[in-house]
Amino acid sequence: MCFASASISTLFLIASSQLLEKSDPKLALRLNPFNVDALVALSESMIGGTTKPSDLDQLRSVARRMMSVNPGDGRLYSVQALVEWKNGDLPAAQQASASALELAPTERQALQWMIGYAADEDGEVPMVDLIDALFRRWPDMIPVYADRLSEILSKPEQRRLLMQHLERAPPWRGALISSLSKSPDGALFAADLLWGVAQGKGGQYAGEINQVLNALLAAGRYDEAYRTFLVTLDGERETLLGNVYNGLFSAVPSGAPFDWSVKRQPGLALSIAEEGTLARGLSLEFLDIPVRDPGVRQYLVLSPGRYQLSMKVSAKGAVLPKTLFWSIACFKPGKILAMLPVSEGTYPLKEVTADLEVPANACGLQVLRLGTRTMTGSWNDRYSGRLHFDEIRIASGP
Repeated sequence: MCFASASISTLFLIASSQLLEKSDPKLALRLNPFNVDALVALSESMIGGTTKPSDLDQLRSVARRMMSVNPGDGRLYSVQALVEWKNGDLPAAQQASASALELAPTERQALQWMIGYAADEDGEVPMVDLIDALFRRWPDMIPVYADRLSEILSKPEQRRLLMQHLERAPPWRGALISSLSKSPDGALFAADLLWGVAQGKGGQYAGEINQVLNALLAAGRYDEAYRTFLVTLDGERETLLGNVYNGLFSAVPSGAPFDWSVKRQPGLALSIAEEGTLARGLSLEFLDIPVRDPGVRQYLVLSPGRYQLSMKVSAKGAVLPKTLFWSIACFKPGKILAMLPVSEGTYPLKEVTADLEVPANACGLQVLRLGTRTMTGSWNDRYSGRLHFDEIRIASGP
């Protein structure tokens, strides 16, 4: 009976220690002196700020006691590394971290310490391999390191090694690009990485590229965004280049902001270069209801100067009560540079042109869009009929 009671008490203390190991690691260690998780939590709480020498001595003593029972737990060597680092003994800290990684190659504290040491001391540690191990095992650390990565990997050789890893599409690549895209500087670094991957043999992913492009546009880095778009195009997509990308509507939109953006709208059936067929062009069929926004647009980066905007269009029974038009405007502040109205009725293919001039100031990014003047959904303004655009083109003017 006494043995059973003692066992229950021991189990209770162990369970209580586990519950407290994050919120109160000191108390957790008093309840269970061999709770490694509590020791790790306690050591992590000492990383920042000042620490009393007595606290460090106690931490070392507890770690050594646990090592005598469990010498194969790499976390205990990480705790020892922290104590040595706090005492200013960097060689001993490095040795302890290396021992931790020999026992557990993905030990988080040891990986973080070795990455920080390599960055601060300019050592010969294979930092990219350490980052790869950290991000694979601990993906929650990717946002923590994303903003510092360009500083940590400042040397050209380190950048090259990182790009080699990215070319092999590690499982953390998408999460890293996503985290970098959340800040302007991070998006620039991500663009630099994508440029390197594009020049190598690694695969590219449209979702990652578009995320970086949109982040650069949001940060007002229009030129960098457009250059990244150009560099990351594959051979087939490069043939679609022009002042208007894919201006013949001969390829399915990629989702990139410098390609056609198409948002499906009620009252309108729309198709561009149907996949699996030889069809090309932009086809619209209005379904006899009001249409406020056809949902077709593309971002442009035109140099200041004179141009000519043109379209080739045919129609069958087109009824456009609040007009339909192509327009080009400065993205900010939204100044209209040119408009091409689309005629109603039935007619064969014809070309319509308009002159435009891109100003030298405050117009680094332009928007080409298909629009209407419909302000409300009045059923008196129902659109019907069919239109087909063979081409939208912008040519340099005189």
